[in-house]
Amino acid sequence: MQQQSSESKSGLASKLWRISKVLLFIAPVLGLGSLNVLTLINDQAHAAGVSFLKAVLAPALAEATMSRLLSHSPTEKYGALEKSHRALESKHVELKKVSAARSQVVKNISTRVARRAVANAGKNVASYAAEVVPVIGVAAITALTISDIYDDCQTLKDISELNVAFEHETTDDNTVCGIKFP
Repeated sequence: MQQQSSESKSGLASKLWRISKVLLFIAPVLGLGSLNVLTLINDQAHAAGVSFLKAVLAPALAEATMSRLLSHSPTEKYGALEKSHRALESKHVELKKVSAARSQVVKNISTRVARRAVANAGKNVASYAAEVVPVIGVAAITALTISDIYDDCQTLKDISELNVAFEHETTDDNTVCGIKFP
């Protein structure tokens, strides 16, 4: 009877040992698998894991080695993307301001040039009758030419203003504006 009891105890111990081995193998595998899925699904869990690895590995590894190991981490890539995004946002805001200012300059200049073109066309039509009269015609042509040169000078100044607004080379408006009429 004692023998049966010791055999049953050893059989029970053997079963317990097998169950314990299975549990000791399955529990870590399930735990690590669950942790892996959690870090893939949840950014905060991944960030906490990266922070934990940095804290644990910092004393054992050099900073360069640790940085190289963690550089492929989605958390590091996400941080770099966020930084790049913030830089692009600020650049975008600056470009919008510059674009709005340039748009206003273009609007002002196009309005002035359009008004000047309409006025110039009106002067040309109105002076036609005076130009055909023998003596008065010369004076009318001279006055109209002086007016055209002045308008051309103003147009060149507007073009120079546009070039300044768009950071291009400015034109030399003295070629027209500097003309002295005899």
